[in-house]
Amino acid sequence: MKRKIIVLLLFIPLWVLAAGDVRPYLQTGPWYPADATQLQKMLDGFFAQVPPAENPGAIVGLIAPHAGYAYSGLCAARAYRRLAGGRAIQRVILLGSSHHRGYYGACVSDHSAYATPLGTVAVDTGICRTLAAKKIFKSDRGIMANEHSIENQLPFLQKALARDRFKIVPILFGSLDKKDFAALAETIAAYIDGQTLVVASSDLTHYGENFAYTPFADDLKNRLTVLDAGLIETIERLDFENYWRYREKTGITTCGFVPMGIMIKLFAGKNTSCSRVDYSKSGDRNGDYSTSVSYASLLFTRGGAAADGTNSLDGSEQKLLLELARTTLLNHFQNKRISDNLEIGFAKLPKLRQKLGVFVTLRRNGELRGCIGSIVGVEPLCRGVAANAIHAAIDDPRFAPLRPEELARIKIEISVMTPLRPVDDYRVIRLGTDGVVIRDGSAQAVFLPQVATETGWSLEQFMGRLCQKAGLERDTYKTSRTMQFFIFQAQVFSEKDHHP
Repeated sequence: MKRKIIVLLLFIPLWVLAAGDVRPYLQTGPWYPADATQLQKMLDGFFAQVPPAENPGAIVGLIAPHAGYAYSGLCAARAYRRLAGGRAIQRVILLGSSHHRGYYGACVSDHSAYATPLGTVAVDTGICRTLAAKKIFKSDRGIMANEHSIENQLPFLQKALARDRFKIVPILFGSLDKKDFAALAETIAAYIDGQTLVVASSDLTHYGENFAYTPFADDLKNRLTVLDAGLIETIERLDFENYWRYREKTGITTCGFVPMGIMIKLFAGKNTSCSRVDYSKSGDRNGDYSTSVSYASLLFTRGGAAADGTNSLDGSEQKLLLELARTTLLNHFQNKRISDNLEIGFAKLPKLRQKLGVFVTLRRNGELRGCIGSIVGVEPLCRGVAANAIHAAIDDPRFAPLRPEELARIKIEISVMTPLRPVDDYRVIRLGTDGVVIRDGSAQAVFLPQVATETGWSLEQFMGRLCQKAGLERDTYKTSRTMQFFIFQAQVFSEKDHHP
């Protein structure tokens, strides 16, 4: 009898033996199409609307929404599209939140794979077993079974990382006290290497009586934008303390509060920057915000790489540009030209040959003595620094041309720009972080991010002065229906920093 049983088992297909160990995808309908062809077509459509970044940089993590794809799919795609052409990914640590079961801490998967209509994704079972034995972690298949926050990220990963054979580490969070965020992040950090991506799955504000959250009743679209922007700003700054306080202050209903907080703890102080790449609300579809869920996608990039794909400059690169600016001014006063072959000297420094906007600011005894530049990069960065150093010295109409004898008392400051990004509402502007360009017909003006810090202006004062700079009435930013708002960030460094 035993021999017959063995023979029969040999003829049972392997997929039947393994089927019980593969987590099936949820057949709920509203999340995404269950038909593989339709799902692939939908993803292709999303990705086609997002141009790839020229230089994706070292993306180490992202935050993406997990609502129905018809609502949040494009927002998620704007983050996942940036992975194309980047570094090889072999492991994805997925941080989700439990919507159906209450518990404390984190739960990991004990499945061998997750299924989607596009195929299966293998689970790194070794890491999951190790994590399950750690403090505040556990393994519970029942908790993982009906949860969509992790599953809804998988088709995007399959689309974005089609070239890679990656495994996932699914981690689902319940409630968590403030004191335990750091410990859980430290445990997870041990499994992050150069081929690991971390994804936090979260929607933002859930507004409306259905969500028992109605902190305001008028101007819903704009007030929701401002509410979400406040939380996003703390994430971009990797500021866990203010992230925590913001929820205490506002009661913001963010389902992935714990996963996003873990992300902050994972990357704060690790030479990593975070930038928003998209934001939207479900109410944008029909203009009804009485019941609305907000979505944002953010990228975490190592080595100061910005979300737009440009790379921040390290200390040695900053110092080279500052030396270039000063040498250029010395040559100018000695009637020497800028070399036509300037870029050749920077051939081994590709970041200094990127076409980025750059301003050069001259200060004497801490007071402004000249500032000129370009928001949009039209020439290599090294050449832009050299040219704008001279323009700031002699062409700023607010000041008399710089005299040669003044140069020794001048401190040079350089601001390197990220590309412009349009915003619909000026109230999302982050004073001290965002530079701003306004355009209304032929009128245009710009303030660098440091203007707000140096003046101490409120947002209303900042925008009013910017309108006046453009030759407009002070309140035009509130009244004009044709004004366009653009924001950018700047990496600012000066001789004062490098030569105390």
